[in-house]
Formats: sequence, C-alpha cells, structure tokens
Amino acid sequence: MANCPKCNAHLKMTDWRQHCPHCGANIVVYDLQERLMQQADVAEVQHYHFQKKIDRLKASFVGTKLAVVRIITSFVPIFALILPIVKGALNPSFGDYEGNVSLITIYNGVDTIGSDGFLTSDMMLTASLLILALSIIISLIHFILLMMACSKRAMLRAVITDSLIIITSFASLFIFMADKSSAVFTGKPSAGIYLYLALQIVNVVIDFTVLHQGIPVHHKQCYVGGIPIEEYFEMQKTMTPEEIRAEQYKRLQARQDAKEAEIAKDAEKKHHGSEPEAQTEEKEAENDG
Repeated sequence: MANCPKCNAHLKMTDWRQHCPHCGANIVVYDLQERLMQQADVAEVQHYHFQKKIDRLKASFVGTKLAVVRIITSFVPIFALILPIVKGALNPSFGDYEGNVSLITIYNGVDTIGSDGFLTSDMMLTASLLILALSIIISLIHFILLMMACSKRAMLRAVITDSLIIITSFASLFIFMADKSSAVFTGKPSAGIYLYLALQIVNVVIDFTVLHQGIPVHHKQCYVGGIPIEEYFEMQKTMTPEEIRAEQYKRLQARQDAKEAEIAKDAEKKHHGSEPEAQTEEKEAENDG
C-alpha cells in the first residue's frame, strides 16, 4: 500500500477509508494541487525526451534538401532491377526459357530455382543470386536506419551498411561474369544491373555527403510549469522544490494574464470595428427615410 500524503505513515490493506487513521487527513484531496503539479512536471519532462527523438527523426528525413534527396537515392536502386539485369538461356534440362531476366522474372521462376539440382548444379550462379538478394536486403536496412541518421553512431552505421551495399552489389556481378561454364544458365549482364550499380554508388555518395555536412536538429521548445525546460533543469541544481514551484506559479500566472490581455485586445478591436458599420447602417436608414 501507499503512504499518507500528510504524515507519510504507511497504510495497510485494512486502511481503505478516505481519511488517514494516523492523522485524520483526507487522503484523496490532501495537497491535491501540489500532487497534480508534480505529476504534470514528470509528464512534461517525459514529453521533452520524447520530443527530442521526434525532432531527430524529422531532421533525419527532411532536415536539409540533400537529406530529402537521400530518401529517394536510398530505395531507387532496387527499381533498376525491374529492368533486364542479364540476358541468356536456361539449360534445356531446367526449362526452355531464353531472353531477358529481371527481378520479376526471378520471382516468377521461384519454382524452377527451387527445383532439384538447380542451386547445386552451379554454385557460382547460386552465390551470385544470394549475394544480389543480400545487397537488396542491406539496402532496405540502410533505408530504415535513416530514421537514426542524427544519432551518435550514425556515421558508424553508414560506413558499415554503405560498404556492404557496394561490396555485395559488385560481388554479385563479378561472380556471375566469372562463371564461364554454367550448367544451369548461360548469359551476359544487361543494362539493369549496370544501372543498379551506378545508383548504388550515387546512394553511398549522397549518404556520406549528408553525414559529412551534418544535419541541424531544431528542437521544439518544451516547458515545465511555464519554465523553459533547459532553465528548469538548471534551477533544480540551485533551488529548492518550493522555490521552483513558486516560480512556476509566477510564470503560469504571467502567461495567463498575457493571454487574457490579448483576448481583451482582440475583443476591443472587434468592438471598434463594428461601430463604423453600425453608424453607416444608421446613416443609410436616415437617407432612406
């Protein structure tokens, strides 16, 4: 159970009544305003830490014009694989297909690729396909990690993912070209794979350029009881909770007074603005009469 908010005596399970059995204070309403203020302080501090994450996330994607460009260059390379990446023909024992092969062709031919002997008959071709698939997966991971592009380890993550993207993308092509005596598929690279490599290079260059230039993070101003949170943290080091609370009430009252004065000023403007209209209507009525 909890303690009494007034005398701090421990309350037992049997102390279910509204009043404290030790001091007689009303547990529900005793110092309610202060307790609500304390809960509000905790909530506003938590909101501040959450808001910082949101601000960093926003800056990662749209903090600069080049960061916006990076979003496009991060996932566009995958679309290049929709174009023909190789041109050739299957071994007759695995089918009678001949022509261009793209990512869509590979997807539609999953049953053929999974057939007995296809993957084991040519280990270099299998390695090329797996490494190409790995480069696609790493590219997607890289795109997701853009959400943390303004964190402390952003550069380290970029070095790892960008390096893996380049290595896997080029390794897939080199292994395929080195496979001269394929027992499964015979062909040569086509425009799609070269475009894929070129776009991945652009992707990596843009990514490192953004990180090198840096992205300014603009944090939304947060308050605790009407006090800017940075000032609130400094006040906690030199002031007592009672002094801070008094300053909060002072700031909140000043904000309320300013808001009420603004409302009154707007109401006065509307009132003065309506008077000429009323006078005009009276004159028109007199002229009609």
